[in-house]
Amino acid sequence: MIGLAIDINTGDLLVEKGSLVLTEISSQVIEHVVRANRGEYRAQPLIGAEVVKLQHGSTSRLWCARAKKMCHAAGVNVRTVSVDGNNIKIE
Repeated sequence: MIGLAIDINTGDLLVEKGSLVLTEISSQVIEHVVRANRGEYRAQPLIGAEVVKLQHGSTSRLWCARAKKMCHAAGVNVRTVSVDGNNIKIE
């Protein structure tokens, strides 16, 4: 997926030589989907895997399947999503 790149450190749009940078943004889309809460995106209110809930130990057994489905809905093909302790692995 090609789109506007975001600066990792600041969260602002990435600008080089006075122009916005177009690049592969699949990893950025996955990060936004996983970190977002439901309702944050007005155009797609059901997108948001709510990873914040995982850090409090309330992990749903179906969280991985839901996160994968949300990534597909956002336009990124994901094969697997798994949680191992504090690590989330998305392929």
